[in-house]
Amino acid sequence: MKKPMRMLSQKDSKSSDDRELKPRKPGKMRSHRCYLFYGQAGTGKTTLSSTFPGPIALGDFRDQGDDSVSDVKNLEVFPVQDWEDVELFYWQLKKKTLVDSDGKPFHPQTAVIDTVTNMQQMAIEHVLDQKKKKSTKIAGDWGSMTKQEWGEVASLMKQWTALYKALPMNVVFLAQQRVFNTDEDESGDSELTPEVGARLSPSVKDALNAAADVIGSTFVKRKIVTKEVKGKKIKRERSIYCLRVGPNPVYITKIRKPRSADAPAIIEDPVYEDILSVIKGEA
Repeated sequence: MKKPMRMLSQKDSKSSDDRELKPRKPGKMRSHRCYLFYGQAGTGKTTLSSTFPGPIALGDFRDQGDDSVSDVKNLEVFPVQDWEDVELFYWQLKKKTLVDSDGKPFHPQTAVIDTVTNMQQMAIEHVLDQKKKKSTKIAGDWGSMTKQEWGEVASLMKQWTALYKALPMNVVFLAQQRVFNTDEDESGDSELTPEVGARLSPSVKDALNAAADVIGSTFVKRKIVTKEVKGKKIKRERSIYCLRVGPNPVYITKIRKPRSADAPAIIEDPVYEDILSVIKGEA
């Protein structure tokens, strides 16, 4: 016969005897946050991440796109090739055991996951490898995996992105871009509406979107500028790297800021300080 469950009394709770919840002002004491930037290749994701507070540990998750940050001081690249490396990189960040390219202790203020899309591919390969499953199709392609296997990948990704997010430093997830079709049922009508976000499975994308303090979409726009050269006006096309952060009907964006402050739709040539100004309501 099972014993009846005993209700937890106030006397049993350590929080009432030994602990006390101390309040703080909203938004204060936030020394680090979680960021998610997504976009097509060459739109400035890695470059933007390099403007964050250093030292910066850039995890190269098979992206090999660090040429753009080769001149950034206090930034080290750590190659992550498979799922074992995914876990190793986390634990070295957690336990503060990273060393730089000169063999000296390296204690980053910012960790970059470049890219979380490739991290998901490593999770897929890991799940299939655990099952000793081989496929003639590319792992992760439509029809190459069962629903259960996709569930295992999603569980693995949610667990480890949450662990990375909880690290005591700025954590920047970079992702490739994907167009989703979502069902919206307004006024009794159901229609497919395009939505652009991080290239991840829907459940992983939703979990990471919820966890991030800032979600931005990177893109490049062209602008015609006029310069005077030897008395003649010459028009030239200039590329401007941009970040969508304000509300957008198609692109997934998010920025936690004071309610009284407005978030700009787009930040041109964005750097970390620009984003922090919006968060503080100073932009």
